[in-house]
Amino acid sequence: MSALIEEKIISNDIKLVYDLTKKPNRTNLKPKDDRAVIAKMRLDLVLPENDILTVDVDFDTTSGYHGNAMILTDDFGVEMVATAFEVKYGQEEADKLRHAWANKQQPDDPRKPSYILVQQPEIKGEVPRVFGTCGGKRHPPAIAPSNILSTEL
Repeated sequence: MSALIEEKIISNDIKLVYDLTKKPNRTNLKPKDDRAVIAKMRLDLVLPENDILTVDVDFDTTSGYHGNAMILTDDFGVEMVATAFEVKYGQEEADKLRHAWANKQQPDDPRKPSYILVQQPEIKGEVPRVFGTCGGKRHPPAIAPSNILSTEL
């Protein structure tokens, strides 16, 4: 059986490919009344060596990715969110985000983070949890990553 495929180009550099084949929800995630919820994404990362690393991001695990609000993928996105952090949470929290993006998480990591995940705060009014990912050597880590904003710079 072939999949029902639909493509949509939303800008010169963004194309969405929909697989419209009906599938049952076997996740623990529940949709919103008026919106879908992301269960999984597949990313092809172009590494500095010009190789491709494929990463499946599964939001239906104990990996620490529940409550994900944003995925930051470039300097502009990080600066936009850092500016919002400055206003809402203060300069120190904004600088932690900028530092996490601009530096390797561990000195022996092969590269800086490829993207940063920002999660809703666990408690209203707290700073969101932030994870810099796909810059380290361990794939996959044995345990959920740490919130990079809770560590010392």
